[in-house]
Amino acid sequence: MKSFSMGMILSVIGILFVCLTIMDILPASTKSMKVIFVGIGWVFIIAGSIIRFKNLKQKQ
Repeated sequence: MKSFSMGMILSVIGILFVCLTIMDILPASTKSMKVIFVGIGWVFIIAGSIIRFKNLKQKQ
């Protein structure tokens, strides 16, 4: 269950990071910086999803 919670937390952090970047709340001086922030957010989202998927497969 701990891995599932960790995966969920990573995904939520990634989603928040992407949303805050899109809404211009995170300070990004250039357009390429925004792309980097969104990319980092997607890495967190995908990593959290992989952790959750592995945990669910382990339980089966």
